[in-house]
Amino acid sequence: MPLYKCKVINSSGQRQTVLREAMDELSLRASIRQDEIHMLSFSVVKEEKENEFFAVSSKIQFSEVITFFRQFSVMLKAGIPISDCLNNLHKQKFSVPFRNVLQTVYLDVESGVLLSDAFAKHPKVFPRFFVSMVGIGEVSGSLDRVLTNMADYYENDRRIKKKASSAMVYPTLLVCMVIVVVIFLCLFILPQFESTINELGGEVPEITKIVMGISEFIQNYFFIILPVGVVIALLVVLFFRTAKGKYVKDVLLLNLPIISTVQKNLITSRFSRAFIILLSSGMNMIDVLENLKKMLGNEVFTRKFDYTIEEVKRGRRIASSIEATGLFPSLLTEMINVGEKSGNIEEVLESTSDYFDEQVEASIAKAVAAIEPMAIVMLGGVVCLVILSVLVPMMSMMNAV
Repeated sequence: MPLYKCKVINSSGQRQTVLREAMDELSLRASIRQDEIHMLSFSVVKEEKENEFFAVSSKIQFSEVITFFRQFSVMLKAGIPISDCLNNLHKQKFSVPFRNVLQTVYLDVESGVLLSDAFAKHPKVFPRFFVSMVGIGEVSGSLDRVLTNMADYYENDRRIKKKASSAMVYPTLLVCMVIVVVIFLCLFILPQFESTINELGGEVPEITKIVMGISEFIQNYFFIILPVGVVIALLVVLFFRTAKGKYVKDVLLLNLPIISTVQKNLITSRFSRAFIILLSSGMNMIDVLENLKKMLGNEVFTRKFDYTIEEVKRGRRIASSIEATGLFPSLLTEMINVGEKSGNIEEVLESTSDYFDEQVEASIAKAVAAIEPMAIVMLGGVVCLVILSVLVPMMSMMNAV
């Protein structure tokens, strides 16, 4: 951050020189004005340029956004005004891109923009659900509690996603190893054996013909297969980013034998946590359900959840409306039913949300336990197939001799 030397007139009318860090001239003037002193002139003493390219172009880590939520909540609970909180927080040791965003939010709030509207200008940094909840917190006067809830929610969601990603690293490496081994054998090993078999002559078994044919195809068209494969992969990724592609991807995730259980448990866990936060905000039930629909993170679930909302609008109970969709496990609908009858859905879901989190972790562990041996068997099968395709003709020729 640049360091400025400022010539000012203090509140006593005396001239003095002060050093002040600021992101730019605009924030410098805002900072000086906040201290109730008048600036005569300024000059840059030291401008921070190290790693600026990487800092500006790097992606903001969501972990620092969560840290911001918590710090903001603590400062609000201490009775510090919103603009002062933002002024202090944008000077903290966050990354340069995030500090720039916070500075913009601070300047917007200083100019009279609502906090939720200031956050909404940065959709790539602050999730839509968070912005909606901040708006509710502003109206209800419970912004500090909303920020704490948001930090808890996103921290838990991030922890579960991180665990799922980490659990899939080893199986993914095994699958990649299978592909690398196949390419290596086809390009470097099998051609050597093929020439030896041709020199010895004799009858070549069908399995050897098939494997050698695959090997020749990869050798001859490798420099075509590789770019075509990359292009296809990119097209698939781009397709999955479209509305139709997201729906197709989510259908696949919900129907794959091992992955489907993990996906359903993830959605159930996210649903129960978000339901608690929205209910505690004081929203009416229809608005709660409308916001929940946006939080499911699966197009199949989102489309089916419209049925639940329509049924509740007609006066049907929430539990029976959710159960009719067949989206969630029976335990969740039973607990919501108990909460409806007792009038404390929030408390009932609070007591069971940890269980759904545990179910996510258990399903991830089971998925990994199932995928790992499958990948190992696949790798072993490929190697065995190649060995047999070489050994069988060699042994038959040796017997013939």
